[in-house]
Amino acid sequence: MDAGHLIAIQVTLLYTILGPLVLLALYVLFDALAKLGELKGNRQDGAATTKDPALWTNEDINTHLSRM
Repeated sequence: MDAGHLIAIQVTLLYTILGPLVLLALYVLFDALAKLGELKGNRQDGAATTKDPALWTNEDINTHLSRM
């Protein structure tokens, strides 16, 4: 093998091994920043007291419809 093929193989292996590790590190960093923001009370969604409509039970639906 010549030098060009060896460099190509080494770069491919480097990206194959370090790529997922870098992505994991970014995920951990963003997760830690999100948790830090929640501890300080900086919620971005503004839905601290309301329930997600996708998670409503039958009682929640009946309560909502009876208010209309």
